Amino acid sequence: MILKSIRLNNIRSFRDERIEFPEGSVLLSGNVGSGKSTILLAIDFALFGTRRGELAGSDLLRHGEDYGYVELDFDVDGRKVEIKRVLKRGKGIVQDSGFIIINGYRLEYTPMELKAKVLELFGYPKDLLKKNKPIFRYTVYTPQEQMKHILLFPEERLETIRKIFDVEKYGRIRDNTKLFTTELRAMKRVLDASVRDLDQKIIEMNNKREERIEIDDRLDGQISKINRIDEKLQEKKTEMELIKREIEEMNKIKHEAAKKEVELRLKKGMLERTINDLNEIENKLASGREQFKQYAELKEPEMSEKEIKNSISALDVERDALLSKKAVIADELAKLEKIYEKGICDVCEQRVHDTASFRFNIDKKAVMRKELDEKIFEIGSVIKKLKDDYSRLISVVANLEKKKHLEKVLAELLKNKEKLADDKSLLNAEMNSIHRYLDFIKPELEAYRGIEERSAVIEKGFYAVQNEKIAAEKEKSRIEQQLADTEKALDTLSKGIEEKKKDAEKIRKIGELINWFDSYFINLMMVIEKKVMMAIQKEFNSLFQNWFSMIMGDDMEVRIDEQFSPVIEQNGYETDYQNLSGGEKTSVALAYRLALNKVINSLIETIKTKDLLILDEPTDGFSAEQLDRIRDVINELDLKQIIIVSHEPKIDTFVDNVIKLSKENHVSSVVS
Repeated sequence: MILKSIRLNNIRSFRDERIEFPEGSVLLSGNVGSGKSTILLAIDFALFGTRRGELAGSDLLRHGEDYGYVELDFDVDGRKVEIKRVLKRGKGIVQDSGFIIINGYRLEYTPMELKAKVLELFGYPKDLLKKNKPIFRYTVYTPQEQMKHILLFPEERLETIRKIFDVEKYGRIRDNTKLFTTELRAMKRVLDASVRDLDQKIIEMNNKREERIEIDDRLDGQISKINRIDEKLQEKKTEMELIKREIEEMNKIKHEAAKKEVELRLKKGMLERTINDLNEIENKLASGREQFKQYAELKEPEMSEKEIKNSISALDVERDALLSKKAVIADELAKLEKIYEKGICDVCEQRVHDTASFRFNIDKKAVMRKELDEKIFEIGSVIKKLKDDYSRLISVVANLEKKKHLEKVLAELLKNKEKLADDKSLLNAEMNSIHRYLDFIKPELEAYRGIEERSAVIEKGFYAVQNEKIAAEKEKSRIEQQLADTEKALDTLSKGIEEKKKDAEKIRKIGELINWFDSYFINLMMVIEKKVMMAIQKEFNSLFQNWFSMIMGDDMEVRIDEQFSPVIEQNGYETDYQNLSGGEKTSVALAYRLALNKVINSLIETIKTKDLLILDEPTDGFSAEQLDRIRDVINELDLKQIIIVSHEPKIDTFVDNVIKLSKENHVSSVVS
């Protein structure tokens, strides 16, 4: 892992600042309070977010601001990564959702999802991730005060180291093994109870096998009995089929005779109805002939109804024309007589000079009017006569229709009479034929007398044998059920015995397994745990002594005991860590820190953060000589990137890069 840059927006004393991280050794330099440690806290926050009891949002968000964020760019395992985390002020200061960009692909995550993704990118073992073990704190960045805290509390230190190297799993294995053997013993007790009656079950199965042989013999005897009954039943069945066919023949004849008798009754009824119908037709014919006499002399009229109507209509038109003409002459006559009486015309006011001529015209008009009256009267007389003829014609036509209808009815009655006479003859012939058939079959029916009684006797015998078979079949079914129950019991016993034998084998194997766990496996885990811890302690001790010697020289001797506590000897006497000077304490803590970093990186191969180391104030209380030795430490580490936070100006001379920070008016910034 190599850091590329970080941007702090409203993070503690920083308003909005981007810091670029080159490769090699990098010093974050500046006066106390200039913001050096803030950058380390921001890196920690960008990667892992806030943590209860360690790094709270209130430790990071700038006072008076409601929003802030950190953006961190880094390379890990050949991938370019950019991560952003956000802080917001509400009821409290909380993390908001952020994002991570991997090789240009952006993913939105919750704070916890971001942390999980970062730990996955760093290649930390998955079983350690679930337990939230602080590998990053002991491989890349440990605040100086936390390292000194570990040195002061041996039980916490040993527990932390055991967690980091997952040595405690051997203890868990032992505890789980004890729980497992307890379960095995409980299982063995249950199995012991299960196999206790194994011998009794074997005896019971042998008895069931003898019982099955006896039931098989009884079943064979019952099958033979049923076969004999089947032969007798077949004989009875044959007798029944023979007499059944005879009865069917008899019933067929009876059925045919019954049909003929029904047919005879039907034809007799039809004959009676036919005779009645003939009598009725004779009566109707006599009545019709008598009625026909009154229409015998009736003839067709000379004029038709249409002709009379047309003549009346033509005369009406002619009379209307004469009446109109008469009205005109009457009007003219009245006007002439008025002029004649006055001697002057009311219209033209001319006087009549020739009165004789005028009078002649008046008389002429009067004659014309009289002639018209005579013609109108004549036409009216003709119309009256035609209307009288029309009334008589209507009556004649109606009577002619009645005559025609009566002729048609009489003809139909004669036709029906002839048909009924034919039907009567045919019915008499058919009835005679049926009488002859019934006389013919009487001897045949007599031959079947008593057949039903014989059939009943045979049927009774058949059902008696059939009931005998049903009883035998029931007995057979009962024996078969006994056999099936015995087979089922044998199968159950066989399976039970087999299971009990398997349980007995399980008891043997469980006993061997319990003995192996108790005698070998638990002790083996204790030995492995001890050897693993010894190997880690040996490697750790060698690295610790090497780093301490490089930092302090040969004035003091140090080593790591079995509890991973630093043992310090000075002038042949052990010295307590608390009694050391400030520089000596820092030397012990730094050597311990570097040894822990090296042993973790060497023993856990999947880690992708081996190229980076962050040291927070690693030279607190160092002498000038010790400060010079830090150059050797940096060279010995041989890492791609080392970031050191220190206010010691001398370190500037032996690092590759210096990032200088300053703070003015409560705002930090990069000055060079």
